[in-house]
Amino acid sequence: MVAVIDSLIQWDHQDLANNIYTTDHYPDKLPGEVKGWDFSSSGQGDPDTRLSRKERDIIQPHFRRTFELSCQEMVEEYKKVALLFAQKNPDASTCERGNSIKQYFRSKITSEFHGTWVSGVVAAHSPDENGIVGVAPQAKILPIRVFGLNGEIDSASLIEAIGYAAARDVDVINLSLGSLIPNQELTEQILTVLEANPQLVIVASAGNDNRSGISFPAAIPQVLSVGATNMQGERSSYSNYGKGLDIVAPGGDISRSLSGGILTTGGTGLSSLWQGITKPDYAWGSTLDPLGNYVQVQGTSFAAPAVSGVVALMKGVNNTLNRERIIDVLEETASYQGLTLTETEQDLYQSYQQARLTEEKPEERPEFLVFPEPSSAENYFFGLGLVNAEAAIQAVQ
Repeated sequence: MVAVIDSLIQWDHQDLANNIYTTDHYPDKLPGEVKGWDFSSSGQGDPDTRLSRKERDIIQPHFRRTFELSCQEMVEEYKKVALLFAQKNPDASTCERGNSIKQYFRSKITSEFHGTWVSGVVAAHSPDENGIVGVAPQAKILPIRVFGLNGEIDSASLIEAIGYAAARDVDVINLSLGSLIPNQELTEQILTVLEANPQLVIVASAGNDNRSGISFPAAIPQVLSVGATNMQGERSSYSNYGKGLDIVAPGGDISRSLSGGILTTGGTGLSSLWQGITKPDYAWGSTLDPLGNYVQVQGTSFAAPAVSGVVALMKGVNNTLNRERIIDVLEETASYQGLTLTETEQDLYQSYQQARLTEEKPEERPEFLVFPEPSSAENYFFGLGLVNAEAAIQAVQ
């Protein structure tokens, strides 16, 4: 079972509905708890990680306008947003500004369903030939929501969510989230949970800042940190790298074409979201279909659940595996085969080596920032290599 701790998880999506774990049998279940928990709400939260009616009423008017209003009307309706676009591109026409505003709101609204995207990568299992299949289509997802609308989150909710996931006996916790700023309470909670649960694996995304340095919580010791590659075997241009990066997995790159993204389950196919809107006959934004039941996305957020899916496959063939063995196998079976470094990355590695050799008092770093030095440029940008699902599963059978 994989706990997805994230934003909106539409667990009734047809490609996810049959793979959702129910928790109503636990003696300490929360009021109304059946399919995970929403820690983003006030108080103790609520039992539904999906879009609420109140949230729908907040985003639906903006969503509707992107399909109903003309370019001129969008500029007039959203004067402040239009002004920002005009400052960045003063030569843009009214139509270009209006279309940019439409894409801005569509992107914001589709990305509210980030947790649905992540869940699809792990364990989508379509009931028919028109859907998609995730990395581990027989795995169960435990939906846990910590993000409110507009990415609102507090560390207390995340700390609670991690404790809740561990208490529900999950095999893997997927954290496709992070910050460049360490959080001591979160670090302590994760280390405490891992110590108490030696079979539990926590997988986290390395971050999308294109910088040397892994985001938290991926940088916490014993958490498996995952960077992203594109379909050509290069490091995805946004993916963080450097000390503390464990392995990489496909995370997509849609900067050149949507076809370079990771195909997964979207959340905007809800009939209530389209109420009163003439449904388009074309795909828009990152969607593959007119309603957005499927999207093509990029980010280390989608490399991490690919690895979480592989861990679920490993546990599926050998449920006695502990965390140490799983991580060892993943790292031993990963390789640089098919991966390519650019000349720019080679130069960056040389610069890093020079800076490291001239660093003063490296021993004064905080303990949680002490990682083994990268042994090569490949190690610096790809960790121990690209995850190999087949080899990892064979190694534990």
